Amino acid sequence: MLKTDGLALSLQQVDDGIGRLLRGIDPAIFDISRIPFNFLGKAARARFSILMGDALGIKRQLSERVGVTAELTHTASLLHDDCVDKASSRRGVPTLNTSLGVNKAILVGDLMVAIAFDRAAQIAPGTDKELVNAVRRMTEGALLEENSKGLNSGEEELYRITALKTGALFRWCALTLSRLAKKTALFEPCARLGEETGVCFQLVDDTLDFESETSNSGKDKFKDIFDGKRTLPLILALKDKVSGPELEKLMAAFAASGSRDLISAISAADIVVKRGFAKAAREKARERARTAIFPLIELLPEKDCAAELKNYINALIERTA
Repeated sequence: MLKTDGLALSLQQVDDGIGRLLRGIDPAIFDISRIPFNFLGKAARARFSILMGDALGIKRQLSERVGVTAELTHTASLLHDDCVDKASSRRGVPTLNTSLGVNKAILVGDLMVAIAFDRAAQIAPGTDKELVNAVRRMTEGALLEENSKGLNSGEEELYRITALKTGALFRWCALTLSRLAKKTALFEPCARLGEETGVCFQLVDDTLDFESETSNSGKDKFKDIFDGKRTLPLILALKDKVSGPELEKLMAAFAASGSRDLISAISAADIVVKRGFAKAAREKARERARTAIFPLIELLPEKDCAAELKNYINALIERTA
């Protein structure tokens, strides 16, 4: 997909770095060798960090450190999300709350974010404080999302939640890299670039939950529908005069019964996909990238590498898995 020199090697360095940190934990506390869990996943934050670092003219070793820290933080948030959502699978394997129990899964998540804070402190002065702020924003976004479940929330509220829950960590990556590059004038543009990348990434992730027969987003299929979560494809469908009432009836039934009726979920997904609402949601992500991300990429100093970053963000938006 991308021809950036050494990207695969840098991603391997990130994966190896995460592995070393997790294997360094006392096995009596947490034995990673006994847990079948993919801690790197799609590595979207690591890829973004490496390509963003290239566009800022940063040495790969520094970008890789940012990638390790971001992926650790992200995985910690997923462990907690899975406990909140009672999810049974993640990235094709049982969740830690399924294999270890909720208590241990929460504690492993706490341990991983503590390791991430320590790693952030080793990147540059103040980087750990910025990560604390990012985690706070991620948590605020998750709480807003919980508070909005079952409510008739609209696009603006969704964008606010997404900018916090997903955008905050991408923002931290971009801001940290701009600080490492000592590009003072780019601090704020890079922070916005990162946040908007996170928003677009999440909009597409939510769309994928409707577009495939099996979930490609790493979470349980139709989880958002069953939980009454108003993602962009659903919001667009619910605003439609014809499709809205049909979906409201299905979602009200889910909420009233507490059941996970797969046939009804498939019916809801069919409305969203076959009537073009998933496609419309993806187009909104494309338009957001065109207007809010790509102009900021043009400000980055290493133009060839900036073009590769733009290619990657396009690939994130067009992905089918």
